[in-house]
Amino acid sequence: MNKYFDIHTHTNMQPLESDFSQIADKCKQLKISYVDVGSNLDNSLVAIEHANKKNNVYACIGIHPEDTKNIDITLAIKNLEDMLIKNSKKRVVAIGETGLDYHYQNYDKKVQTDSFLAHINLAKKYHLSLMVHVRDAYDDCLKILKEYAKDLKVIIHCFTPTIKIAKEYIKEKNLWYSFNGIITFKKANELREVMKLIPLERLLSETDAPYLTPEPYRGKTNSPEYIPYVVDGMSKVLNMDKEKLAKKLYENACEFFNVVE
Repeated sequence: MNKYFDIHTHTNMQPLESDFSQIADKCKQLKISYVDVGSNLDNSLVAIEHANKKNNVYACIGIHPEDTKNIDITLAIKNLEDMLIKNSKKRVVAIGETGLDYHYQNYDKKVQTDSFLAHINLAKKYHLSLMVHVRDAYDDCLKILKEYAKDLKVIIHCFTPTIKIAKEYIKEKNLWYSFNGIITFKKANELREVMKLIPLERLLSETDAPYLTPEPYRGKTNSPEYIPYVVDGMSKVLNMDKEKLAKKLYENACEFFNVVE
């Protein structure tokens, strides 16, 4: 049976959190490891608790750019650092999800940028990888990463740029790219062309559950147990044997997060 690594999911959030134990156990049976990704202080702590309970679950802790409104970023980063200090850093494999999101008109560019930079500094301090969310802000995000995150291993999760933007990102050798169920959607033709541009050694797979459920389960709540369907979709785009791709993606994730299973 193939091993899989879902590098970005949210069993620390409802509706999955209520069924976390069953989901994690089923994933273990299916040889699926996954990273529970925090988007605020509360669910970052839940992610750590999950990672400490199940050995196929890891944690990523951070503040989503849309969750930076009306919070004290300095205090929030201190709280994240306290989580790292109080818990086994071996179970916390990355900082994030952080980044920039200009999708909704009421975003605060300065606040998001300040938070992004603070997360980068925290990742540097503890020698951890960085989990980046970017939407409608690809130019600004790349500028920040090129200037401040050169020494970090960085995932651009749910990578959905234009081909032109993708070509600029790929020039940065410390950036890795993760694809999810969108790759299986009928209207994702440009994204499929983008994925073909990514060097295989910097390619990763995710579900972003409970969102973006892949075919054939689109319309239902997503789960990390569906990562094989994402990998299957990726293998078809790359015209690559599914088993060989699954093995490579799993190895890439272990290398990126510096974990040995």
